[in-house]
Amino acid sequence: MIKSRKINVGITIGDPNGIGIEIILKSLSNFILFQECNFIIYASTGLIEKQKQHFQIETPPLKKINTEEDAQDNQINIKEVFFNSQFNFGESNKELSALGTLSLKKAVEDIKEHKIDILVTAPINKQLSYSTTFKYSGHTDFLKDYFNADPLMLMISGELRIALLTDHIPLKNVLDFINKDIVEKKIKVLEKCLVNDFKINKPKIAVLAINPHAGDNGLIGNEDELIIKPVINSFNGNTSTVYGPFSADTFFTNENYKKYDATIAAYHDQGLIPFKTISFGKGVNFSAGLSFIRTSPDHGTGFDIAGKGIADHTSFTNAIKLGIELFKSRNNLV
Repeated sequence: MIKSRKINVGITIGDPNGIGIEIILKSLSNFILFQECNFIIYASTGLIEKQKQHFQIETPPLKKINTEEDAQDNQINIKEVFFNSQFNFGESNKELSALGTLSLKKAVEDIKEHKIDILVTAPINKQLSYSTTFKYSGHTDFLKDYFNADPLMLMISGELRIALLTDHIPLKNVLDFINKDIVEKKIKVLEKCLVNDFKINKPKIAVLAINPHAGDNGLIGNEDELIIKPVINSFNGNTSTVYGPFSADTFFTNENYKKYDATIAAYHDQGLIPFKTISFGKGVNFSAGLSFIRTSPDHGTGFDIAGKGIADHTSFTNAIKLGIELFKSRNNLV
């Protein structure tokens, strides 16, 4: 539900000791974004104000609000979900990291109740955020549990779209998670996303092999023959056309990926290494398969550069822009 003529974008702060608030404020210094959106940051006014002063970033005025109905045009609305305004750039501090997960929880409550339309999340530190009240490996894992859904991690940068069969799990456990049902389910989520969100009629989807050289006909593992190929064959001729399995070591050479609308990688680094090599600092992480739009930047908390004022906000700005684009597309507002 849109509370005004504008789209309500909820923003979570990530780890206060990282670069999250810096890239948020830098992104929201682009006054053009406010033409069609209201922005609501889940934090404390004191924390945002202190970091704004530290970085000397010119933005629309900060305004404390109690509810989303109080959100006003052409200002940065801050819904106070805690009152702590402390931070210590680059420091590992579980108590302060917990503010980032609290920001996330409160924003997710609101998007579930349709009080905001889009969720854009700044990076959390997975190790520091893990606690008795947040037993998750990251945003995607939390959203999966909270909404009883199975979101698909989809990395996007222009024509490059890479989805993951498995995301934040140890490499030794990858094969335990991959079976025919999982592969079919992930392809269907991606297929639906490409059709409904990106308006691609009968998308072409490439699937990367689990093993080197796609297993070399069973010489280097038979998982691709037994699991991946049968699922791929079952899709051909339906809503999408699915190709593969392709050997991952050569798939991204000579821009082969541009022949397809999206690619599915078997595990995290198989997909993220080429993605970040090609587009690091510009890409967006989109959680496909949810009932709402959630995006985030393609990088982490940046503790090593936090507080120095040098963090590049391109990826976070792109996360906002893509979130708006996908929301409008999904709701036929384009």
